[in-house]
Amino acid sequence: MTAMPEQHDVVDVLTADHHTVRNLFEGYRATTDPDQRRQLVDRMTVEVVRHSVAEETYLYPTVRKALPNGDRIADEEIEELTEAERILSDLDAVDPRDRRFDPLVRDLMDVVSMHIRGEEDLVFPELRERLTPEERMMLGLRVGEAAAAAQGVPPVSPEGPGPGRTLADRVRERLTGRTR
Repeated sequence: MTAMPEQHDVVDVLTADHHTVRNLFEGYRATTDPDQRRQLVDRMTVEVVRHSVAEETYLYPTVRKALPNGDRIADEEIEELTEAERILSDLDAVDPRDRRFDPLVRDLMDVVSMHIRGEEDLVFPELRERLTPEERMMLGLRVGEAAAAAQGVPPVSPEGPGPGRTLADRVRERLTGRTR
């Protein structure tokens, strides 16, 4: 029997995701060990892509319908997530000892931090105001199911990444059946 994800308000679920990514950023800043930094970036990749897929699939269709200027807001947030995934894909091909690695991680942190601020300052308060608690709980359940689907995605596949297949591609493919 498969365990069902716990049911929580979507705002709480996504805020917890944000907290997880912020902790990974702090862990990255706290170490200079290249192997640990690679592991942290791989974990960031899984978390950010999982979060992106969940938001694209469940949150942003709701934002488009429920919020004034919802289309514009959703498009801007999706654009930030797309940029974060592009940076993650670039990072996948760079050794943590390479001088390009740290600047790419800083770019990632900037883009993801801007995304988090936009959601927490604008989107989430609007959702709390415009959706019923039941609607937010149902949305939270769906987002939780997406998180459960991403569990166990290995940073390196047994057959290697494959031509042009980054960790971000593999996570997205596992969650959606396709890459970007």
